[in-house]
Amino acid sequence: MRIFHSAASLSIISYCAVSIPFVACLSYQDHVEDRKFNHKADQQLSPKMVSDINLHGVLLWASMGFLMPLGVIAVRMSHREEGGRRKALIYLHFVLQILSVLLATTGAILSIKSFENSFYNNHQRIGLGLYGAIWVQAVAGFLRPHR
Repeated sequence: MRIFHSAASLSIISYCAVSIPFVACLSYQDHVEDRKFNHKADQQLSPKMVSDINLHGVLLWASMGFLMPLGVIAVRMSHREEGGRRKALIYLHFVLQILSVLLATTGAILSIKSFENSFYNNHQRIGLGLYGAIWVQAVAGFLRPHR
């Protein structure tokens, strides 16, 4: 079982290392497409728009990049524990995942209210897909059978 965990960790790290250059390429492609289809791109962003973009990024990073992985680590650690400590880690997992879904929902609402969402670029499409996956995971967690 330890070999499987090591292989899984190595494959995840390898995937992230290989996919980082492609993420940068996608971002550049979106920027080029924005220039082609949106002639307003030459204008300066207002301070409120810059603030909204930063808040959107921080909310979604805290959700997907911080709280969700901590929740996964907590539930993985709970399998090694017994009794009250196991229960505490499972509750910690539950709380972290709920906070993560709430932050992602706040970021999505901010995006819908503040930004032009025509879903013609990859960033918006990937974000919409991830948001749907977050809610599918949350609903599946609530509906799973008890052990």
